[in-house]
Amino acid sequence: MAYKRNAHYQPAKKQIELDPKITTKIDITDNDINITLTVMIGSLEKGSMPFQVRCSIIGNFTYNPVEDNTNIGIDTFVRRNAVAILYPYARAIIATLTTTSNEFPGYNMPTINVAKLLTQDDSN
Repeated sequence: MAYKRNAHYQPAKKQIELDPKITTKIDITDNDINITLTVMIGSLEKGSMPFQVRCSIIGNFTYNPVEDNTNIGIDTFVRRNAVAILYPYARAIIATLTTTSNEFPGYNMPTINVAKLLTQDDSN
């Protein structure tokens, strides 16, 4: 995780619009799954952004096909469950980082359907 103040920030009277960028790196070896969820918010170049914050969470999961009674499969398990499990932790860390900066109001990322967002990104 990292928080950096933007030295080029020019305060404006309009509300700041932060657009979180979410990326994943998924490594599947047999039934072992390692997922890195990275969230990046803000910018160090744009004068309209007060800060840049980055958070990467690594989750280690095990898919057990014998316990998959609904036959969702490993891909669905990763997309719908494992990645979605990590997102609230990233939200909490980013809220804590931005609040404890004591420079700007804390930023609480919205709750989102992570699986849907990642599916949309895959189709682009």
